[in-house]
Amino acid sequence: MYQKILVPLDNSDDSRSVVKALSGLVGEGGEAILLHVISPERTRETGGFKVLGTQIEEEARDRAMVHLNRLSSELSEASIKASCAVVVSKSVSQCIDDYASKEGVDLIAMYTSGRTGLAKLLKGSVTADVKKRSSVEVQSFDSAELAALGSS
Repeated sequence: MYQKILVPLDNSDDSRSVVKALSGLVGEGGEAILLHVISPERTRETGGFKVLGTQIEEEARDRAMVHLNRLSSELSEASIKASCAVVVSKSVSQCIDDYASKEGVDLIAMYTSGRTGLAKLLKGSVTADVKKRSSVEVQSFDSAELAALGSS
């Protein structure tokens, strides 16, 4: 069992399903940190108006916090302490690793799409990159594992 778990989440249902696995991972008195990383945005011009990149980021941050707070409430109902964070970064994997180090977590629990072949070559794998760079243990869950957790 772990005392402090970082759970990086994107906007996919599968990544949000990782919270189901936490009840078997968080030790008594432990906590989960739900993290969403958003990309930096550029200022855009629309219909003669400028929309600042920081405004776009703030809207994305607000949307992400709504989802994270909902998941945090679900964890609270399961007696798991949770906190939420949204961070802007050019590199998702670097941000996850840096955040894990900063918070002193003892596990990173994250979803992996399990891409192979050309899809993996073109899109890469955030999970694989985090596993390579992090000194913290990384436990990844694919769709099949999450489906099994959901049915139990």
